[in-house]
Amino acid sequence: MMLKLSLAAVALTAAVFAGNLSFESGAIKAHTEMALDKKIDPVAKRATSHLSMESTPLTLKGSIDVSMADLISDNKKRDADMQETLESSLFPKAVFELKEVVAKGEDNYLLKGTMNLHGVTKPISFEGRITEESSHVRIQASSVLKMTDFGVKPPKLLFLSVRDQVDLSVDISLKR
Repeated sequence: MMLKLSLAAVALTAAVFAGNLSFESGAIKAHTEMALDKKIDPVAKRATSHLSMESTPLTLKGSIDVSMADLISDNKKRDADMQETLESSLFPKAVFELKEVVAKGEDNYLLKGTMNLHGVTKPISFEGRITEESSHVRIQASSVLKMTDFGVKPPKLLFLSVRDQVDLSVDISLKR
């Protein structure tokens, strides 16, 4: 009897945690540009996943956040300016809260949710692929946002301004 109870407790515990997805690898990239610099491409190679998924990608839910300090480009001076512009000491994270997953056919999905960036929360959707391979879930998706929608003033260099639009791309592997 005690063995059956122990096995039942282990099975119940495993079922509760079976859907949790932890960040394993990948990158979250932001791209913008200005007249003299077309390659403003900071990348975060770490994120914190609060996502879970049961049987299909349609059951994906939760949030994922990125530390602003983890956004790094190929230029340290630009990174320092970016941290200042984003006021990362006041707003240390960007958080995507997933509200709904819509199937678009095959492995293609629309991930609808909200983005909290710079203390402002706005609706945003990512479009892309969600694939499963053994104990991993891979998300490859993209979206676009405007800095000014989140209260961020695009930086200027002399008379040139950084483009307000930021192209986001996500390619991450999550482990069950």
